[in-house]
Amino acid sequence: MRSAFRVIRTVREKHACTQCDAIVQAPAPSRPIERGIAGPGLLARVLTSKYAEHTPLYCQSEIYGRQGVELSRSLLSGWVDACCRLLSPLEEALHGYVMTDGKLHADDTPVQVLLPGNKKTRTGRLWAYVRDDRNAGSALAPAVWFAYSPDRKGIHPQTHLACFSGVLQADAYAGFNELYRNGGITDAACWAHARRKIHDVHVRIPSALTEEALEQIGQLYAIEADIRECRQSSGLLNVSEKRNRC
Repeated sequence: MRSAFRVIRTVREKHACTQCDAIVQAPAPSRPIERGIAGPGLLARVLTSKYAEHTPLYCQSEIYGRQGVELSRSLLSGWVDACCRLLSPLEEALHGYVMTDGKLHADDTPVQVLLPGNKKTRTGRLWAYVRDDRNAGSALAPAVWFAYSPDRKGIHPQTHLACFSGVLQADAYAGFNELYRNGGITDAACWAHARRKIHDVHVRIPSALTEEALEQIGQLYAIEADIRECRQSSGLLNVSEKRNRC
């Protein structure tokens, strides 16, 4: 479906008062970017295309140009920068909400980044910190806070989690180890990552040991599935009994 652009013309009439000798004019409508020409819908489209659909600004400029709307890459870049500033209070609130939970999931993924002046891309990292207590019966909304870093040095998660204390579920990346030294953060590890390594060994060199390990991890997964379904104390007691027998 072809997108449509609208030009909204706002007429602000001026009126003079003959009795008080003053000129009155309606105030200008509120805009996301002061004195900007883009409305919230177009700005949302630019941000979604860039960050959710991975469409660079120069490609967006060409796409809009084919539709008869000339939007330069520098103009789009200015809009993105202004929107980031507008959204910074929301990002800060999201960060605070995620970090106040007592249990977090953390992981990172590589992302290719093109730096100014370089023709080749570099590998940065996008870190995700997840708050999600729905399996424990919590009615609080889940949330994810993202952070970017130019590399995978351990200083980055250590900085991101500087204000966090509680249980951290993450992989065995050595960069997390410093977080566990003072006792403020407890390492919960991750069975999914452990199972992946055991499964790889089992595929190459199957043995009774790897088979038993995979079976026991499967039993733990089954117990967790029961916990998610149980909301009454009697059900949780049965799950606890299963766990003790595992």
